[in-house]
Amino acid sequence: MLAIINDVLDFSKLEAGKLILESIPFPLRSTLDEVVTLLAHSSHDKGLELTLNIKSDVPDNVIGDPLRLQQIITNLVGNAIKFTENGNIDILVEKRALSNTKVQIEVQIRDTGIGIPERDQSRLFQAFRQADASISRRHGGTGLGLGDYTKTG
Repeated sequence: MLAIINDVLDFSKLEAGKLILESIPFPLRSTLDEVVTLLAHSSHDKGLELTLNIKSDVPDNVIGDPLRLQQIITNLVGNAIKFTENGNIDILVEKRALSNTKVQIEVQIRDTGIGIPERDQSRLFQAFRQADASISRRHGGTGLGLGDYTKTG
């Protein structure tokens, strides 16, 4: 319950332009390993395989906001677990070079879930909007949708 309250408070700060992202060095792999460890139980309870694949060229030490990264990945993978009945959920991390001194990290969440019809995809990143409210009611959730994730990167 505390995590949900924190998510709602953070969403409110983000909407108000008052959420300040940290820019600190942190170990990427162990930060993402914590997310996988946190969600492994609920994934395995549903018979789902949860994997983390970090490409070898991705640096382990990066600069950013580890708490927000964990929060975003936890929510995205949590949604994937919620809407995937069988199969797997894969977290794929790749490097996108920006310059000789800076890189951008791309994180993809892939699952074998129900998918989202193309006609509904444009609504996903609007605040408090979901592709299909009936599915969300059946599976539960905060109703925040994905609107907050377009503003953090």
